Amino acid sequence: MKQYLLYLVIGLFLFQSVYSDPISEFHEHIHYSNNQPNRIGYIHIGDHEEAITEATWLFVRQALNYYREIKPSFIILELNTPGGEVFAAQKISDALKNFDLQEKIPIVAYINDWAISAGAMLAYSCRFITVASDGSMGAAEPVYLDEMGKMEAASEKVNSVLRTDFANRARFYGRNPLIAEAMVDKDLILVRRDGKIVKLDNESQIIYSGSHPDALISAKGKLLTLDANQMIEYGVADTLVPVLLLPRITDEEKSKGRWPAEKMALFHTSFFKDIPNATIDAYQMDWKTRFFVFLATPMISSILLMCLMIGGYIELNHPGVTLPGSIAAISLFLLMLSRYSLELANWLEFIFFFTGAGLILIELFLLPTFGFLGFFGIFILLVGLIGMLIPGIGSVHFIPETHTLNAAGEFVLNRLGWFSATLILSAIIILFLARYVMPRFSGFQRFVLTGNEQDASKGFTAGMDSALIPKVGSKGVALSILRPAGKIMVEEKIFDGITSGEWIDQGAGIEIIRIEGSQITVKKIKDN
Repeated sequence: MKQYLLYLVIGLFLFQSVYSDPISEFHEHIHYSNNQPNRIGYIHIGDHEEAITEATWLFVRQALNYYREIKPSFIILELNTPGGEVFAAQKISDALKNFDLQEKIPIVAYINDWAISAGAMLAYSCRFITVASDGSMGAAEPVYLDEMGKMEAASEKVNSVLRTDFANRARFYGRNPLIAEAMVDKDLILVRRDGKIVKLDNESQIIYSGSHPDALISAKGKLLTLDANQMIEYGVADTLVPVLLLPRITDEEKSKGRWPAEKMALFHTSFFKDIPNATIDAYQMDWKTRFFVFLATPMISSILLMCLMIGGYIELNHPGVTLPGSIAAISLFLLMLSRYSLELANWLEFIFFFTGAGLILIELFLLPTFGFLGFFGIFILLVGLIGMLIPGIGSVHFIPETHTLNAAGEFVLNRLGWFSATLILSAIIILFLARYVMPRFSGFQRFVLTGNEQDASKGFTAGMDSALIPKVGSKGVALSILRPAGKIMVEEKIFDGITSGEWIDQGAGIEIIRIEGSQITVKKIKDN
């Protein structure tokens, strides 16, 4: 008899170790006050059709920073999304897990309808998962934004990497990793055999007959998607949230981000309904963050880069035309402001950009020809631009097992496509402007010398014999602004002149200080 009792005790112990009670887990990790107000954090992702993007990551990061300061009892992450970008979802998932571990503030995923694809990854990265009775989770096919802003499926190699990622996230909080893998891998066959979830190599291994046939969980050729009851059955979700008729959260409460917790169905389930004086404190993105998120989108970033390149080209080739230069300066300011404010770039990338720009200006204005220094400046300027416009480069690494890049690599390649397309289109527009528009635009005529303005009969000379070039020490006048190159008149003849770096205004007196070949270097004559 004692032997049977011993076996019974051991059996109960093993049962509890395998099938832990969710309520006891809630009590262990979620702490609240019985006589003081309890503040509950709330982050909402998706409105059924809204995809997870880089903007979602920025929103969640700002929200976690907010809750790091106010220290709520726990955070509800409400999910109702069809998925989204892999790299953005990975960053959000890592941030959720790290927040739980570092701040000791658990995050409870509440699947209110959908947590598909990247939404499933976010749910797996939360300590607890609760699901509405009509909710579903799974079908985690990774996608990314293409050049037209549409969602496209990632490569099969990325799927392989993501399968391992899903399994690790599920395993971290004690969930079955095979269920997580089947949400990503459509070729994975899972059955429930003798109370255990088993992976099979092929369909012929499925047992259909006998006293204990297999219960098919995931069939070959189809990504696994679980409904609410299946999520509870397979240990993916901890609590089933019933659909209830509750008092409506008013528009005023939504605008303030504050409402009684009892207006949410989750707080009518076991454990959560026992939390007294619970108030939802929902994070709301302010207008500044919304503006920065808008600037950080691929299309807006590309437009700003195009304005920077085209405006900068016009200003450098036609000094004094202030509008293009102003547009370029504003575009550069907005690009750098959005990257710095949203922490998408660091100081090294800014240093690269400005150093490259400085080297290019030195070549253009201080040296007679455009050589190695200028090309090196272009190179490091592009490095700085790529670093600012393509966040995530530092997260890219090669995975030997699959012989491919990780999800960050797919994201970076996609953004690199945007960047390259912008450079090519900008170059085409610049060539078109230079060839067809600028020579005919009257607004440029006072800055560009074209046509018969350089006729020799009017005093212009080019490539003339060295004997006809005026001597060092000859004096004349600047016909145009020298920045540092321009037109000068000496002895009633017009020449190309350049300064040693200073800028000389139109009409100022000049003196020739050096002649190298046909290049005439001048300086400004100081007024007495």
